[in-house]
Amino acid sequence: MNINQSTYLSVLIHMLSSYPYPAGLKTKDGIFEYANDAYRNLVNAPLEMKGLKDSDLPCDTAAFYDVFIEQDKLSLAHNKTIITIDVHNYANGIDAYIFTKQPVIINGVPWGIQFTANKVRDLINMTSVVEVIATDKSHLSFHTTRPLAPQLTSSQEIVLFWLLRGRQTKQIAQLIHRTPKAVEKQIANLISRFSDYGISSRAGLIEYARGNGWLSLIPTQLFKIPMSLIINHDDQSD
Repeated sequence: MNINQSTYLSVLIHMLSSYPYPAGLKTKDGIFEYANDAYRNLVNAPLEMKGLKDSDLPCDTAAFYDVFIEQDKLSLAHNKTIITIDVHNYANGIDAYIFTKQPVIINGVPWGIQFTANKVRDLINMTSVVEVIATDKSHLSFHTTRPLAPQLTSSQEIVLFWLLRGRQTKQIAQLIHRTPKAVEKQIANLISRFSDYGISSRAGLIEYARGNGWLSLIPTQLFKIPMSLIINHDDQSD
């Protein structure tokens, strides 16, 4: 039984209009169908957002238009909810949000994305050195537990974070604004820190860390860099 697209979207908009946190609807082409007051205030957008794109907004998120489009395409292609960490200079300053992007399928045809957002600080205590964000197929949960050993510096944590997501030395250097030589030094330091666990190589470090809880470690240093990072898709986690 086919449903009326206009009626279906109206129901979604009514639901999102009462949502207390940022939320909205975008077509598969990245065009806003609707955004609630909380989202408009977040990105300093005009009262009427229908027909606009992220690139049209007076917010630093405009520079991430292409990234958002790729995330939406991924969600629709796999018919899967995508969860991202987004750090941007929003209307009220730099902040971190968790965005949940759900595919909207109407009569079997991908229409677009329904998104909701929550401020990270509202969800987890950010006073610890790292936060652990664990996801499964049914829900998103937050923890503050972390691997207790070995103890890493903040620089080592951020290098390990990107290593575990397949980034090469030069890419990591660009991401953290360091030289490739400095990154290689940190990788050597990491191998040394993990040597008590039989680690003697870069490949061994990655394999051990992935199997012992470090993949879920998210350094606070990461929240200082503008980004939009998928955290729950196996093939696109970096």
